[in-house]
Order: sequence, then structure tokens, then C-alpha cells
Amino acid sequence: MSTTPGIRCLAPALLGPVPATLADATASAGPFPALEYLLGKARRRRDGAADGEALIRGLVTPSPAPGALLARAFAAPAGRRGYRAAPVHLRPDRDRLLLFAGDALRLSDDESSSICTDFNRLFGVDGLALESRDGEWLLTAEQPPGPELPALRAVAGQYLDTVIPDDAASRPWRQLLNEVQMFLFDHPVNSAREARGDLSVNGLWFWGGGPGDAAAADADVDWIVTDDPFARAVGTALGLPVSPCDAVTRADLAAAGNVVIVWTDAERALLGGDVEGWLAALQRFEAGWAPCLRDLALSDGRRVALRTGGSGEFGLDPGARRRFWRRLRPLGEWVARE
Repeated sequence: MSTTPGIRCLAPALLGPVPATLADATASAGPFPALEYLLGKARRRRDGAADGEALIRGLVTPSPAPGALLARAFAAPAGRRGYRAAPVHLRPDRDRLLLFAGDALRLSDDESSSICTDFNRLFGVDGLALESRDGEWLLTAEQPPGPELPALRAVAGQYLDTVIPDDAASRPWRQLLNEVQMFLFDHPVNSAREARGDLSVNGLWFWGGGPGDAAAADADVDWIVTDDPFARAVGTALGLPVSPCDAVTRADLAAAGNVVIVWTDAERALLGGDVEGWLAALQRFEAGWAPCLRDLALSDGRRVALRTGGSGEFGLDPGARRRFWRRLRPLGEWVARE
């Protein structure tokens, strides 16, 4: 256990970046007194990590590829390369395909299992295997299908033909993605989803490849609190206790050692292009985590750090009460604009 325990809250995209009109909409979505206090009284420093995956990987030393972490969490066979995988929706736009991701494409355990079983029956002969566990997906391959593809966050909302290099080396990826589209076109999972009005999962995206037998990694963390599937898997890979957010109280956190809270609601909303969902995520953070973090610092004497990705890190401690010269600013002034 660390000799300098503290509480880190990783909340990527909590402060954007978002379009200016959405940042301005926080004025009518509030009030946000607890979050504005936390931001206004904290010591701020710049943070190079811009997204949730990078923030979570930053907990691990040395930091392996996301797919390597997942391969360890899933106990994948040695000698295979692991990739993060995610269900996506591909929507025709004239003669091109737009890629969509996010919470609307989260599948139930039964749906995920059905797709993985049928995928492995079809693509296993090519040395590929697909698994899903607790909302996170892993592709393992005997041989890399090609150069690394961009991360999901970089392709969501983009045209598919603009995010895959049009070269010979990337041709196997293109072929695989096309074959997956055909495999999913009339899959029973999608037939049922369409019948009840849900968005169909007509594609998969793969990224973050790394060797499944990468060198052992460590983290200065005693406990992870999260509902995020990737963060749960990283905790499993490191052998750490992981608890869902609604099972933890402020008293639990005040008495614990080094705690990391991973809260990705805001990022997932933006990944799916859900602007109302992002505002709703802000309101949930204000109702739950913001006052909890503030009180852990001011009343329980804990060192608290809120990391929001590109917006930086905000450190709060009991000395915040003495920073009377720091004016509290409306939340909209803290939100980064695109």
C-alpha cells in the first residue's frame, strides 16, 4: 500500500471539449455549486492524457497497450495479440458509411455471447477469437491483421473510408471489417434489436493491439471504484479489488488507502453524440461525486485529485478553505470549447 494515500477521480470529458452552444447550456442545466467549488478552490495542473482510455492506462506502470491489458484480464492464451473491440453501428450516407458508437450499442450478456459464439465459429479458422465479459470486448489474433487502427474515440462520427488507410498493409483489416458487416447483417441479435426499435450492431471496431504475454505491470492503487468495463478489466488484470459506484459510501472512501474512481458517463455520452446525455451526466456528477469529493477533502482530510483529461487535474485538500481570494466561476467557464 502507498505511504501517501489519496483519492483520484478520473472523469474524462466531464469538462468537454464540446461545441460552444453546449458549453453555454450548462448555465440552464445547473446549478453546480459543489463542482464549481471543487474546480474553483483546487490547485490546477495540466494533464497530457486526453481521454478515458489514456487516463486508465496511466495508472499502470509500465503502461501496456489496451489490448494487452485486456488479454491478461481475460486470461487469453499466450502467444496471441489482443485488441480492444467494440460493437458499432454503420449508417449509409450516400455512398459512404458513418460509424457510430456509445451507450446505445451496449449489448446484454446474452446478446454479446451469441455474437461471440457465432463469430468464433466463422472466423476461428483465420486464427481469430472474440470474447466479451462484463461489457468489455477482446479480439485475439494469432497474427496481426495489419497496422494499428485508430482508437474508437477517433473514428466515432467519422466516415469509415477516411479512418482506415487505403494501402496494401491495411487491406486485411478492410476485408475483416467488411466480412464482419456481412456476418452481422441478418444476425438474430440484430433482428431482435430492430424489432424492438433498438439500434442494430452491424459492425465491430478493433484497436489498441498488444501482446497478450506482455511484461507484468503494477499500479500504485489499492482499490478501483467504477462502472466502466475497461477500468474493471484493468483492475482484474492487476489483481485489484473493484467495486461498483453504487456500492461505495463516503465513509468507505475516507477510510481507504489509494483509491481510484473511474467515472466515464460524460465521455460515453459524447462518444455516442448524445448532447443531452452529457448534460445529464454533469447533473449526476453534481448530485453524487462532486459533493463527495469536496467533503472528503474538506471534512475528512483526504487528498483529492479530479482528472478530466484535456482540461487537466484539479487537486483539493483541507487548505482550500483558506483560498478565499479564489473567485468561484460558473461551470460554463471551465468547459473546453471545440
